[in-house]
Amino acid sequence: MTALALPAPPWRRLAAACYDGLLLLALWMVTLLASLFVHDLLGLTRNDHVNSLCLFLAGLVFFGWSWTHGGQTLGMRSWRLQLLREDGLPVRWPVAAVRYTLMLASWLVAMGVLVLPLLPAAVAASVPYRAEVTEGCAAYTLIATLVLLMDGKRRAFYDRLTSTEIVLLPREES
Repeated sequence: MTALALPAPPWRRLAAACYDGLLLLALWMVTLLASLFVHDLLGLTRNDHVNSLCLFLAGLVFFGWSWTHGGQTLGMRSWRLQLLREDGLPVRWPVAAVRYTLMLASWLVAMGVLVLPLLPAAVAASVPYRAEVTEGCAAYTLIATLVLLMDGKRRAFYDRLTSTEIVLLPREES
C-alpha cells in the first residue's frame, strides 16, 4: 500500500463491484449474441462449453486489461479505487488472470445465496441438495465477509492469494 492510499472501505468495494457486475453482464450479453450469430452464420451447433469459455475470456479481457492498464475498472474509477500489488507496483497479466478467476468463483458462490432460493419449483426439484448448497454458499459468504472486515488492509481471499490490494485514492484537488 502506498503512503497516500488507504485500504478501500468494504462498502466502496461493493459499490464498485455492483457497477462492474452490470458492465460484465452487458459484455456477456454481447458476447453471447456474437456467439449465436457466428454459430448461425457458419451453420454450427451451439455448444455450452464454448459459450462458457467465451464468457470467461470476455470477462478476463475486461478485468485483466483494466487492472494491467492503470489498475482500475470503470466501477473502480467511479469510486476512486485502484488495484495494486502489495509492493505498490502495477498488476501484471498472470496475476490479473488468477485474480479474475478466483474473484469470479467467489462471486458466483456468493450469488448462489440469492439465486438458489428463487429458483422456480420445477427447476429447484432438479438441483440436488439445494438447501445444503444454499447453506454452504451462505457460510462461505459470511466467512469471506468476516475475513475482509477483519483484515487490516481490507483484502478478500483472492487479494491475499494474488498479493494484491484495493486502495482508496485521495480526492483530486480542484
